[in-house]
This record gives sequence, C-alpha cells and structure tokens, in this order.
Amino acid sequence: MKAMKTIYLFRHAQTDWRSGTPCCLGSRTDAPITAEGRAAACALAPLLRERGIEAVRSSPMLRCRQTAQAMSGDLPVGTVPGLEELDCGDWDGLSFDEIRARYPEDYARRGLDPALPPPGGETPAHAAQRGLAALYDLAARTRGDLAVVAHAGLNRAVLCALLNKPFQEMRTLPQPYLCVNILRYDGGRFAVGAVGIPFPRRDVGIAPYAERQCKEELP
Repeated sequence: MKAMKTIYLFRHAQTDWRSGTPCCLGSRTDAPITAEGRAAACALAPLLRERGIEAVRSSPMLRCRQTAQAMSGDLPVGTVPGLEELDCGDWDGLSFDEIRARYPEDYARRGLDPALPPPGGETPAHAAQRGLAALYDLAARTRGDLAVVAHAGLNRAVLCALLNKPFQEMRTLPQPYLCVNILRYDGGRFAVGAVGIPFPRRDVGIAPYAERQCKEELP
C-alpha cells in the first residue's frame, strides 16, 4: 500500500513593500515580510508540531523564506526552486495605480482574462507546470507531512491545474496571507483537500474544499 502524505501549502505572511501601497509583487520583487506578519507566522509553529509536520520548505524568495523560518520553530527548513511567484514582467513591483496609468489596455484585458500574462511576464499555465513539478519532486523524495510556503499566484495556478479549473477562474480561489491549502499525496498524484483557509487554532478543524469568491488581485 502506498503511504499517504499531506502537504500543507501556505501563502507567505504579509509583505512590507513601498509603505504598504498595494502593488503587484511577482518573482522579480524580493520583498520582506512585516513585523506583524512575522509574529503571525511564529504563532503557527506549535500548530505545525501538533499536526505532525516534519519539515518546512519554501519558495526561494525572501518573503517565503522569512515566513518559513518564523513558522518552523525547531523544524528543519529548506527552499524549493520552482515555487517562485509568477513573473509579472513589466508590472513587477509597480503599484496598481501605476499599472492602470501606464498599461490601461493590458490591465483591462487581463482583468477580463487572468490567464493572460502581464507584458513580458509568465502565464499561469507555465507557473502551474513548474510549480507542480517542484511539488511532485518534493513529495516523492521526502518522508512525512510537510509545510510548504509559496505565493498567492503560484498557489492558485497549481490549484487550478489540480482541480481541472480554467486559469481564467484562478482568482476565485482565495489566498489570504498565511492561508493553507491541503494537498494529499498517495505516491502518484495529488488530491486537493482544502483551499485558502486560515490555518486552524487547536479547537478548529480543517474544512473540506468549497469554492468561494475572493477579492480580485494580481498576479
């Protein structure tokens, strides 16, 4: 019988970039997390231990590495290439007001079809391919349950691929800061157990996946 494994796929903690101005943060912008985000991630450490998680892995990007280190407690931590955020091309690091002003037509088109890449950027389909390859490789070569810290856009792209949802619907998958997605691995494939929920307190269980609308955001 194949051993079942659970990967707890998190989004990183709140980021600190341009004094909190809403911005498009992709793989070219290596923003740190805020002090509040670090404190929230630290509070997850005992919960990871209680769930029997044996290690924490993350995207190589700073906001994910800092989140993983904060939530790990004394668990081993490492990075996984391939889990970086979507490349947002010419929009990376810009505020949404700047994007709307400089690229009004492209912004409007992508608002109607999130599967389109920003100018010079990456498609969700490509991000899903590299992200899934990294997660399958990680699951196949490690033992025990894992916490993995990645990004809103990357997580959404991966989840769309696993749920057979069109990438045009990726923004319907909620990914607030420090939310968790549950992936069950049976030795051959992933099954999605939960999407975009707050990591539970001791008295709260993990709800099954249910599709919910979320506020539109990039990437």
